[in-house]
Amino acid sequence: MSEVMEILDEASQVRAYSKALERQSHELGATTAELREANERLQELDRLKDDFVSTVTHELRTPLTSIRAFSEILIDNPDLGVEERQEFLRPIADETERLTRLINQVLDLAKLESGAATWQVEPVDLRDVVTATTAATAQLFRDHDVALDIDLPESMPTVAADPDRVVQVMVNLLGNAVKFADPERGRVRIGIRLVDGEVQVDVEDNGPGIPEEDWETIFDKFRQGGDTYRGRPSGTGLGLPISRGIIEHLGGRLWAVRRPGPGATLSFTLPVTRTGEP
Repeated sequence: MSEVMEILDEASQVRAYSKALERQSHELGATTAELREANERLQELDRLKDDFVSTVTHELRTPLTSIRAFSEILIDNPDLGVEERQEFLRPIADETERLTRLINQVLDLAKLESGAATWQVEPVDLRDVVTATTAATAQLFRDHDVALDIDLPESMPTVAADPDRVVQVMVNLLGNAVKFADPERGRVRIGIRLVDGEVQVDVEDNGPGIPEEDWETIFDKFRQGGDTYRGRPSGTGLGLPISRGIIEHLGGRLWAVRRPGPGATLSFTLPVTRTGEP
């Protein structure tokens, strides 16, 4: 009888060891899967970093090449007349401005992603932001012969935001809308409304629209949607990622309205200032 009990005890221990090994094997498998996923994510981040550096380098090299080429022409031809010199100085000034804009945007993006950006948050009436932005971009609309429709309500609650940063977002959205508007009969519309305790701003253009596959990728760094009117659009492709980072930091959302056909709408929301909030 004692031998039978001993055998049963050993069998019980074997079953316990088996369960322990099975549990450890399962845990090891889960850990391995997590490590594999983390490694794949690190590889993806490394690829994105390489792509980012490569694209920045390319975008910097393009204006620098033009500046150098036109500068060498001026140096090698000191006897050029005033009008001829102006023909070469204008591209140098334009490319210098483009280079400055790119560097500022890269710095803005780096500050946003590292959390080093400074913020001056206060109650803001987005109607005032729209009014200030449309005044600042009026020449842009005139240069491209694009009509602007503004639909502002008589009253609107304030939002907690950094006014300068929100103006930066609006300038990006309006510049994007003008760039993609119909070149023959361009029109952009700005609307503000209250939606579920948030103030929503809509910027709509009458361009070719956003392909379904680009609804999210237009917010990727250095990524721009196609333009059936003008081919590849000009710009750095950093305006929308920076704008989304600003809006999300302020507790809102920025997205492309999903709809088929021509015309595109980019919208963002910011939460209404709570009672007693500074």
